[in-house]
Amino acid sequence: MALKIGMRFAVFTHNILRRLLSFFDYLLWSFFDSESGKKIKTEKIKKILVLLINQEKGNVGGDFITLGVLNAFKKDNPGSKLWLLSDESTLKNFGRLRDIKVIKFKEGFNPDSLKKESFDALLFLNPGRFMIDDFYFIPYRIGFTNLSLKGFFTRQKILGYTRKIHNRISEHMVDMRFRMFEALGFKFREKKPFLEFTKEESEGAESFIKKNKLDEFIILHPGGKYVAEFYKKGKRAPHLWNLERYAEVADYFIERGYKIIITGTRDEQILFDEIRKHSKYKEQIISACGRLSIKEVGCLLKKSVLLIATDTSIIHLAYQDPINAKIVELMGPSIPEIAGAWPLNSDRNIILVDRGPAYKSMRKLPLKDNFNCLKNIKSSQVIKAAEELIRRHPAGN
Repeated sequence: MALKIGMRFAVFTHNILRRLLSFFDYLLWSFFDSESGKKIKTEKIKKILVLLINQEKGNVGGDFITLGVLNAFKKDNPGSKLWLLSDESTLKNFGRLRDIKVIKFKEGFNPDSLKKESFDALLFLNPGRFMIDDFYFIPYRIGFTNLSLKGFFTRQKILGYTRKIHNRISEHMVDMRFRMFEALGFKFREKKPFLEFTKEESEGAESFIKKNKLDEFIILHPGGKYVAEFYKKGKRAPHLWNLERYAEVADYFIERGYKIIITGTRDEQILFDEIRKHSKYKEQIISACGRLSIKEVGCLLKKSVLLIATDTSIIHLAYQDPINAKIVELMGPSIPEIAGAWPLNSDRNIILVDRGPAYKSMRKLPLKDNFNCLKNIKSSQVIKAAEELIRRHPAGN
């Protein structure tokens, strides 16, 4: 009990501190940054550089949100061209990009090499080791307020932004990315992120479907950032739902004629093995772990009846056009308003939340005593939510 109370208090105070830091950052920028009063001439913006550099274990879900918003921007604003400065791993996940020029980040990269490109605006989204003053040669610079002491004092400078988006920790990642473009004065006919798939990516998913003789199938995605890595060490990542419960859900739907596909990375095969071990119908559970690229999984999602997953990258592919999958999302340490299946009011999504002591902590690393942040979400709740979505949207809808 004391552990739970202490954890709840720590999460509460941490989020209060984050809000205060963000607000203080915004105030300092508003009053002391000479750039804040600069008038933006939107009609003059023809070349936009987007900074998306993941130097550690990446934020794949956030990256695909960014890609979806970039696609929405180029659709509504064909007169402005997008350039993406990103790391090799992120670019590999994205696959072939259409109408977005790519600059591959490598160690030792010097931003001064970009001066010759004469960019008009910069979206300082995920800067890696760079500071805003590395890009002073770009006239308009858009960024977010800091949410951490580390970011506040070291990772980014407070001043030097033409516009700064106040992060209130209550706005969805999708909306925040659209706001960066709106800060430059751009408009959207419809704020709807979407992904583009190549013929080869679609064929990769189709080949998997044919090989495994799939008709109606449900996708379970038990993994996520750090999940398999810590599971192998006997530790529980906060966003891991009980694998025995995944097996119970799988068995329920297998008995009703569906096949079950487990998606994930090659390392997450261990999660598939555990689910399969606890299932009564082992031959009806099929692994796609490490067998498909992320974009091929997106194509597979489009053909699926339903996705059941925790707050992880696959969710942020699933709700985008043209996939529009039905989603049952399981949340414990996450903040639904920020990271839930979007839009939050969609009748194609049901988000089940364990409001335990780690709720809204956004923690990805194991807690003391391997605390289970999703234990209050029962198999019966997931089955009920999945059946409700199938009822609302029969096959093909």
